Parts: sequence; C-alpha cells; structure tokens
Amino acid sequence: MTGAGLARPRVLLDGDASARPDGLERALTRAGFSLIGAVASAASESPPDALLTTLQSADPVRLRELLARADAEPPRVVLFASADPDAPAGALALGAADALAAPIHLPELCARVLARVRERQVPHGTPYETRVRETLRDFVQQARAGLQPEEVALALVRRLGRALGLAHCSFVVTRAGEDEGRVIADSADDRTGHARLDLTRYPEIAEAVRGRRTLALPDGHTGSAGSAVMMVMPVVVDGEVAGVLLMRGPDSAPALSAAQLGLAESLAEAAARALDGGRAAPDGPRMPAPAALDRRLQEELERARRYSLSFSLVLLHANGATAADDPDAESRRRQELVGRVRSELRLPDFVASYGGDELALVLPETAADGARRWVVRIRERLEGVAAGIVAYPHPAVTVPDDLLALVEAALRRGRAQTVERIGVAE
Repeated sequence: MTGAGLARPRVLLDGDASARPDGLERALTRAGFSLIGAVASAASESPPDALLTTLQSADPVRLRELLARADAEPPRVVLFASADPDAPAGALALGAADALAAPIHLPELCARVLARVRERQVPHGTPYETRVRETLRDFVQQARAGLQPEEVALALVRRLGRALGLAHCSFVVTRAGEDEGRVIADSADDRTGHARLDLTRYPEIAEAVRGRRTLALPDGHTGSAGSAVMMVMPVVVDGEVAGVLLMRGPDSAPALSAAQLGLAESLAEAAARALDGGRAAPDGPRMPAPAALDRRLQEELERARRYSLSFSLVLLHANGATAADDPDAESRRRQELVGRVRSELRLPDFVASYGGDELALVLPETAADGARRWVVRIRERLEGVAAGIVAYPHPAVTVPDDLLALVEAALRRGRAQTVERIGVAE
C-alpha cells in the first residue's frame, strides 16, 4: 500500500491508548507503516512522518493543546472513540490534518494516513495541481456549453477515469434516507441512466451519504477479484447530498491522494449542479436558506484546510429601487438581481440570500484579488452595488462566524466609500 519509492512511513501513536480501535496497530503494520512510541520518537534524530492521536471524545481544551503546533508538526490524524459526528469538524477547524469518529473503518484510516504522509513529502504547486485546476475549468466550460444533464455526468466519470487512472468510476444519484440509487453514468458503459442500485446491499454508501464523508467499501463489496479499494464520495451541493461518486483504482494501486480526492470532489460538485440545472427554476431563482450558507462555509473551510486551497466570501449589497409598500415589485426586482448575479457565477460557486438587499457568495479557489475582479465585473451590469470581501486563509478565521463577522465589517467599509465601494478584510 505504501507504493514504490516510499520507505515504511513512521507513525507515532499517542493520545488515549484505551480509545484505540481494536486491531489498529495490526492494520497499520500490515499497511506498511512502522509504529513508534513517544520515547522512541524523542530519541530519534528525525521526526515521525505522521502523528496518530486517539481520544475518547472531543474535549476542546485538549484538542487546542494537541494542535497548537499543527502547522510545524508532522500531519496529525485524530481518532475519536465516541460516535460524535461533529467531533472531526472540530478537530479539523483547530488544525488537524484529518479526523475520524467511531466506528473507524481501518482500511480507510490507513489510506487517509498514507495520503497525509504523501502530501507532506510532495511539494505544493506541482504540475499535477496545475492539471487539476485546468481539468476543473475545462469541465465547467463543457458543462455550461449545452450538454444534456446525464451527458455531463458521463463526461465527469470519463474525465476522472483518465485524470486519476481509475479502473472504474460511476455517478449514482441518491439522497439521505433513500434505499435506492440510480446509476446515471458509468465509465465502463457509454449509456446513461441504465441501472438501479439497491443501497441496502451497500451500507457503506448509506453511511457515506448520512455522514457526508468519503468511505471505502470492503474488498468483498467491490465486485472485483483484485485488491483495489472502492472509494465512496458523497457529492454535496448547497448543503444537501445530491449523490455519490464510486471510484476504484487499478488492482494493487496505492490509495488516492488528497489532491486526487479534491479534484474528484470539485468535479463531482460541478456535475451535480449541472444535473440540477445549475441555475434557478423557471418560476424564479431558488435561494438557499441561511443554514445552507453556514453548512457551505464549514465545508469550504474543511476543504481549504485539507487540500491547501483558498476561497472567498463576498457580501453584495444592491440599493433597492422600488417602494417599500409594493412587495410584488420588490420580489420581481430581487429575482432579477439574483438571476443577473447567477449568470456571472461558475458552477461550483454558491449564492444565498443574506437578508434585505444583500447576497452572500462563496467563490471556491478564489483569492481576494479574484473576488475583487468579479465584483468589478458585476458592477458593470448592476448599478448601486457595494461589496465586502474576505478571503481564506485569513489569520482571524477559524469558524464560519469569523468569516461572516469580517465580511460584514468589510461591507460597511465598502458602503462608506464614494468611488470603489468595495471593502476587503485585511
């Protein structure tokens, strides 16, 4: 599993020994890791390749102590013995490289630890990462160019198969609580919409949808005689699961890296938006609830930390031009505003109502300069627009509320200006 060219990665086990899942040491050793304790690590001249910390529960004080030097330490993966779905998000927000809550699937854990080790050994800004961005941009342009929805999904699985060297890739439409999924695209079949999938036979798929995290199917469920692992990735759009992506590499191939999973996640989200029309329904733009904005910001924070990406949050204010006692005219004006804004967005972008005449926009993989250019462009089409911008990474941001506080302050500065009317959180 460690692959050619990698020595046995050294993993330091710490935390609560009583919280370790049964068979953890054996699974790590069989996966090719060399396990060391704190004493051996202190005596060694070189640091371990990864830190694996097991905890009974998500104690915020202890997590902060453990992760205080997360940027300077080897990547730390945190395991929680409690089945708390919010515990991993808390650890990730404090700087953990990865985090899982019980029940722990040991093959998936080994794959995640190896991915974190490989990320640390491979420098950022590689030609592969450039190809990732180009692949996403090309795919989004193709999706907007008039393909039928299921043709978009077929293009997705084909492109992922080529980019990641997958033996198999399929896109399954399903939602939380459903017992059946529809396979709308399969890399091994040129047809679309050709199969139903009984999810009761694959509890891992239901768990991935329910928990909104990537899981690995055991070898016996893959339908393959080889040893490759099938990865199940939920596709989340506007805070809701739209389906799952099933990916299997060639037999005996190493697990997909974090950069590869990041590419798959971005492409799958773009495809899911295209499948849903990518835009508003005929009776007017559908605005996500504020809760969807909170969920999307949390997801972008976790993705940005995990894959070393940037993103921007923009708060857009447009002056009202209708009488306060004419709600129908105000509704039409607002629908027109949302429609114009959406026409300038990419498929992966997100827009939500923020009350009054304000819209909140999440622009993935966009730094502050790119967000400013977008606002300047939208101001050429809409009069009376002011904006606030906050870009992540930002030293004052650890949770979504930090982003919202900063962008609101930036918007106030923007509205106070007389010329540019764009405030940027410094």
